[in-house]
Amino acid sequence: MKVPDPADFSKMLVALNLLLKPRLYIMDGIMAMEGNGPRAGDPVAMNVLLFSSDPVALDAVACRMIDLNVDYVPTMKPGKEWGLGVYSEEEIELVGDPFESFVNKNFKVVRKPVKSVLSNGAVSFIKNLFTSRPYIIKEKCTKCGICVKSCPADPKALNWKNGSKELPPVHTYTRCIRCFCCQELCPEGAIHVRTPLPGRLIFRGV
Repeated sequence: MKVPDPADFSKMLVALNLLLKPRLYIMDGIMAMEGNGPRAGDPVAMNVLLFSSDPVALDAVACRMIDLNVDYVPTMKPGKEWGLGVYSEEEIELVGDPFESFVNKNFKVVRKPVKSVLSNGAVSFIKNLFTSRPYIIKEKCTKCGICVKSCPADPKALNWKNGSKELPPVHTYTRCIRCFCCQELCPEGAIHVRTPLPGRLIFRGV
């Protein structure tokens, strides 16, 4: 909520690692997930555990396993420029089982650069017309309120209509920062992501 732009958020993550200075990074890739996790995605077995003292290299190796261009990951460039790690293949030493045995080029992932998010009024209006948004499938919603509690916006972008808990909560997209916390934490998988019609017409296939 405080750092909505992906580029700025990525720099914050790099800075946080430089501050904490962990000595070992571990990625559990025994079971990975395609799509929007941790509840609404599809599990995919990758059968790998990755360990490294370099978090940038660790992420870069994971990217290459799923055939994702490392330049599309916004933590890579600041991570290298600020001395957190490296991501080019030539600078990374791999040990253990053969790397090729873990490659899954059919892994479903968005293979595009992450887009910046601007927050001024005009841009926010356009964003709400074109960008993907969470929405509630009313038939699946049990009205537990977990999504409302998880919304970080103030005032909330997802709340009970007129304070009534007899109907599913409703989104106010002009406040929504597209963090998708509501979708991730819904225990019933009742919140999905869709692109508004203008966005579908302009960005076909997105």
